[in-house]
Amino acid sequence: MTAEMTVGRDMAEFIPQKEIVYNGLLPYSDRLDHEATELLAEIKANLCRAVLLRELWPGVAFWSRKLFSFLKLYGRRFSKDDHILFIKLLYELVTLPNLEPHMMQSYARLLIQLLKKKELLSRDDLQLPWRPLYDLYERVFYSKTEHLGLIWFPNSVDHILKALIKSCRLYFPASSTKEMLDEWRPLLCVFDVVMQKAISNMELFLPTIMPLEEHSQGFQLWFDELMNLWMSLQNQPSWEGHLVNLFARLANDNIGYVDWTPYIPTIFTRILRSLNLPVGVSQMVSPRYLTNSYDIGYIVLWVTALLGGPGNPAQKELTCLFNSIASFYHPSNHGRWQSRLMRLLQRLPASVVRRVHRERHASPCWITLVPEHQQLTDADLQEFTRSLTGASLLAMFSKTDSTDAAYALQNLALLTPELVIPPVLEKTYAAMETLTEPHTLTATLSCMIGMARSLVSPNNHYPEGRVHVLPLLMGSLPGVDPNDFSKCMITFQFITTFTTLVPLVDCSSAPSQRDDLTEIEKDLCFASAEFEDFVLQFLDRFVLLLLRAYREWERTRRYDLLENLNI
Repeated sequence: MTAEMTVGRDMAEFIPQKEIVYNGLLPYSDRLDHEATELLAEIKANLCRAVLLRELWPGVAFWSRKLFSFLKLYGRRFSKDDHILFIKLLYELVTLPNLEPHMMQSYARLLIQLLKKKELLSRDDLQLPWRPLYDLYERVFYSKTEHLGLIWFPNSVDHILKALIKSCRLYFPASSTKEMLDEWRPLLCVFDVVMQKAISNMELFLPTIMPLEEHSQGFQLWFDELMNLWMSLQNQPSWEGHLVNLFARLANDNIGYVDWTPYIPTIFTRILRSLNLPVGVSQMVSPRYLTNSYDIGYIVLWVTALLGGPGNPAQKELTCLFNSIASFYHPSNHGRWQSRLMRLLQRLPASVVRRVHRERHASPCWITLVPEHQQLTDADLQEFTRSLTGASLLAMFSKTDSTDAAYALQNLALLTPELVIPPVLEKTYAAMETLTEPHTLTATLSCMIGMARSLVSPNNHYPEGRVHVLPLLMGSLPGVDPNDFSKCMITFQFITTFTTLVPLVDCSSAPSQRDDLTEIEKDLCFASAEFEDFVLQFLDRFVLLLLRAYREWERTRRYDLLENLNI
């Protein structure tokens, strides 16, 4: 009885960091709090006991796995103090010298999971020393005994260790930047291969998320030096990509606090060069440029962070960039550059959507906000959409796949539906009327599926989009064609998407019963009377499709029987 009272008192006192909200929908949710509290108390007690006894195996390993399972089942259902203590304990364990690789991996995975939600713990709540983690990184990546077979590291240890460093660098102390520069500056020699190690270490370890008062101890110590180094490069060395990744991360984490204006023309020129596009008659590209291309993910991150601000100079350069490469998105042009261009087109609108969410809708936390003068305005978003719409419409009919273009148009429609949806609708109606180009119908329908939510949403800048729902549904019915399987499947997906978003209800009597409807809403109500015709025609075509499939199955079965008789 005393234990139950203690557990109940503990449950009433602490505030959980972040629970899994869906657990509250379970039929036994009233028992979860008690179960989670008891399990957490057991994990804490036994984990501490195993550490005090220095029983790494099986004690610490077993109870750390229990903690990992607890995170999966209940979320971060512990107090902030417990959260900090768990992180500090796991950090000490993972940086133990001579720890077996598989145990180090296990602790690292758990520590990454604990550090995953960075908004829960600020730099004031937690600080982690960088030197033990760097020593571990040196032992693993530059081991002097692994190539001799004296120690074996799993293939995944590189990825896990880098992910751990990326999670921990947020909490390195303010003085860590100067200490890192003192460690790696002597290695900065462009004529030596050791430059690769120095730049890669800087990219991986240097912290870039800091409060304003710590900027003088952070990126301001190295930004001008490394930026001038990058500006002086002309031969694309192997370590340039690491430098670009560092700049992209810095720009994304400090939007509005770094002046990139003098460097913007050079940045976009280098980005264009890294796309490895053929120029003129020659299709040859230097092998060095093929191997040292910038990572598309970091290019997108950098470009997104540069947008906005007074005059929006980055948008002008971005418009020029896409004007210069738009012809490469034409379906008749195809080559080794195609995949990189399609990834750029797909990821850039998605990255801008994330930035808009960060500026307008994200919950406030300790991380420095984007200053108001640097935030993206509606005019900035419209200009951004115009710069990408042409390339996206060309990429719809790409020889490889229209999926990337569909993703791009979907995110552009979330930003400015009034600019993106009309040209896609025009192409969709044209594709529905033609009988000789089924591939255009497949491509346009896949794009409309992605834009469906923006089309039917009444809360955006394109309210007349809802008027097109019924004509699109009626026009898609010929796509239920047993002779073209791919067209049939995309048509079913199209109809499924729109009928999920729009209830098939006859509302034609609503205008006579209500006087608060707009003209568009009245037109929609009158048009809803045709839903019955759509359903009947769809069922007719669906039944014909089933009959055709049954006849085909029957014919195949008879053919198989005759073959067996002949044998």
